[in-house]
Amino acid sequence: MKVKVRYFARFRSLVGTGEEELEVPDGIKVRELIDIIKERHPILKNEVFAEDDDLADVNVSRNGRYVSFDEVLNDGDTIALFPPVSGG
Repeated sequence: MKVKVRYFARFRSLVGTGEEELEVPDGIKVRELIDIIKERHPILKNEVFAEDDDLADVNVSRNGRYVSFDEVLNDGDTIALFPPVSGG
């Protein structure tokens, strides 16, 4: 199945693109998609996901709605990755 991945803010700069389409296995979860993205873009593994399971530094939306890392994806989904918002 295919999913569209959109990168925002720092992720866009690190990856060098705002969007890409990925072919992924059926029934994949958000967490597994992030693993695929880290392998595809090792700079994310080094700069953002320094720890093996450090997902605290990413927010994920699926088709415009925040989701958990255990949510199962469907063909045609649009996934957006962006850093947590901070400020005072």
